[in-house]
Amino acid sequence: MMTTRFALIPGLLLTLGGCMTDATVELTKAPFDATTQLTDGTSGATKEFLDPTTEFTSSTTPGSLAEGRLLRAKQKATAFAMHTHENLRTDIARGQGEYLASLATLTGVSVDHWTDFQDSMRNAYPDLFSEQISPAQSSERVVEIAWARGYGMQAPADR
Repeated sequence: MMTTRFALIPGLLLTLGGCMTDATVELTKAPFDATTQLTDGTSGATKEFLDPTTEFTSSTTPGSLAEGRLLRAKQKATAFAMHTHENLRTDIARGQGEYLASLATLTGVSVDHWTDFQDSMRNAYPDLFSEQISPAQSSERVVEIAWARGYGMQAPADR
């Protein structure tokens, strides 16, 4: 029994070692090689760690960080509006819906102003979705109106 175990262990190791062929090694290395080729050996991971530090230390003006956050919020709202243009169009025509609610959240519309926001968006529908303007222009107009009802209503001292 003891001799059988000792005979099985080297046999098992030789069998498993044989499984590591060049094809297996190539499949394992392929993702890493592709990433290295795309990034020329550099990694974008350090950018994720250094950007917040750079943003923090790049300005000593009080309030500039808040303005940066608002700028990013508006960029997110614009990207959302462009990617969900048709769904927003439907929700704005109805004056309600999950895409309109998401836009309100992204642009900082408070719950107190939600009804006014819905009404203003529904009333602006003909100007927002005119056949004479492109979907990109339409999305920008949608965000501008929503922004004016949300973060745009804040006084500069509140930022």
